[in-house]
Amino acid sequence: MNLIELQRALRQLRLGGMAGVLETRLQQAQAEPMAPIDLLSTLVSDELTRRSDRLLERRRKHAASAIRTRRSITSTSPSIPR
Repeated sequence: MNLIELQRALRQLRLGGMAGVLETRLQQAQAEPMAPIDLLSTLVSDELTRRSDRLLERRRKHAASAIRTRRSITSTSPSIPR
C-alpha cells in the first residue's frame, strides 16, 4: 500500500487527522530514528487532538447559537423572565 492509498484508507476509517499528518510524521520518523510504536503513538495523539479540537469548536458554536436564540426570544417577548 502506498502513501496515497494509506491516506485514503485512513479517511475511509474516519481517521482524517492521521491521514492529514501522515506524510509529515513519516518524514519526521525518517529524519530522527523513531521506533514504530512511537510513530504510531504520535499519529494516534494527533488524531485525538484533532477530534478534541473539533468537539470544542462544535460546542462553542452551539453555545453561541443558543445565546443568540435566547437573546432573540427575550428581545421579542419582554414578558418572558430572564
